[in-house]
Amino acid sequence: MDKKIITVKEFAKKYSLGMNFAYQLANAEGFPMIKTGRKINILADKVDEWLENNIGKQF
Repeated sequence: MDKKIITVKEFAKKYSLGMNFAYQLANAEGFPMIKTGRKINILADKVDEWLENNIGKQF
C-alpha cells in the first residue's frame, strides 16, 4: 500500500525534482499539504491532480 502522506524529500525523489523546487511547489497556493509545526506533509494522492490543474503556471 502506498503511503498517503509523504515528505518533501520523498515528493522530490518521486517526481525527479530538486529539493529547492520541491519546497517551492509545496509552499505554492493550493498545494495539497498540511504543516505540522515546521514539517510539511504532502497528501500523495492529491499531487497529480494539483499538478494537472496547474499546467503552464510558473512557480
